[in-house]
Amino acid sequence: MDNQPPDAVRMKQTRLTILSYLNRLYPTPLQVCTLLRVLLAFDETYSLSLLTKDVTYLRQKGYVEFVDEKIGGFEHYNKKFVGLTAEGKEIADRTATDDALEI
Repeated sequence: MDNQPPDAVRMKQTRLTILSYLNRLYPTPLQVCTLLRVLLAFDETYSLSLLTKDVTYLRQKGYVEFVDEKIGGFEHYNKKFVGLTAEGKEIADRTATDDALEI
């Protein structure tokens, strides 16, 4: 783990879990509220605010996108549909790497 702080490892694990779970359903997107329930099964202290930060980070990296925005989008964040991009699929499949997500 290269002596990474526990919070950094946990954050990376969560982001990889998000990518991995979306990869299972690829190319089908998943509603944010459903993704939150999946993550709560792994960590009951996880929250919508943490998911918002993680999804925002993954969007900025180009790994996920809100597919509903292509048709106007939903106003409420938890009703949005998030899906993998081609780059996100490569990271989830481990055919590409990102040092920022390596544990």
